[in-house]
Amino acid sequence: MIKAAVFDMDGTILNTIGDLTDSLNYALVETGHKGGHPEEMVKLCFGWAMRLDMIKAIAMAKGFSAKDLELAGNKIPVEDIPATEEEINELMRVFTSYYGSHNQIKTKPYSGIPEVIRTLRKKGIRCAVASNKDDEHVQSLSKNLFPGLFDISIGRNSKMAIKPDPEMILSIAHRLGIKVKEIVYIGDSEVDIMTGKKGGFPSISVAWGFRTGEFLKNHGAERIAFSPDELIEMILSL
Repeated sequence: MIKAAVFDMDGTILNTIGDLTDSLNYALVETGHKGGHPEEMVKLCFGWAMRLDMIKAIAMAKGFSAKDLELAGNKIPVEDIPATEEEINELMRVFTSYYGSHNQIKTKPYSGIPEVIRTLRKKGIRCAVASNKDDEHVQSLSKNLFPGLFDISIGRNSKMAIKPDPEMILSIAHRLGIKVKEIVYIGDSEVDIMTGKKGGFPSISVAWGFRTGEFLKNHGAERIAFSPDELIEMILSL
C-alpha cells in the first residue's frame, strides 16, 4: 500500500514553462546567443541538471532541432554538443539570477493538481516534492503556490545527489518513517523514469508536462497518466 506520493515540480505539478522560457531567452540574448525561442523548444532543454539544461539551451540557440534536443544527453553525448565551459557558466549565471526574481510571474499549478494532493492527503497519503530545481526556488514555490499541502519539499542542494540518483526520494522516505516501496514517484520526464528504476520504487509519468506521452513510453515509462483524475486512480491502485 502506498503511504506517500513524491512529486517532481516543473512539468508535473507546476506549469513553469512561461517563466522558464522568458528567463532563458533573456539569458541567451544577454550572453550573446540567439533568443526568441518558443515554449515547445525550451521544454526540451529542461528536465536534467542545471548544467546540462544550459548546454542544451546553447545547442538550441546554435540551431539544434527539436529531435536533436530530445536526444541530447541521451543518445547524443554531452561532449558532442557545441558549448564551451565559458559559455555554459556565463549562461547559467545570468539565467539563475534572472529566473530567481521572475519565477512566479506566469507560473501556476496545473489545473486539478491541488485537488489531487488534497484528495491524497484526505486518504492518509503523505505528499512531498523532489526537484532538480534550486532548493531556494523549490521552497518558495511550494510555500506560495501549495500552502500547507506538502510535508517535505527538496530541491537541488550541496548535500544530496540530483536525480536520476534517487537520494532525494530515499531521504524523504527516511524522514517520513516509511519504506521505500511504500512511496510512488510522479514526474514528467525521462529523468523521473530513471529515478524510479534506480530507486526501486514505483513511478508514474504524466503526459501534460515537458515530454509527450509517446516520448515517455519510448523511454520506458511503465505507467502514464493523461489527466489528474487518472493520476489519482493510478496512485490508489498501487
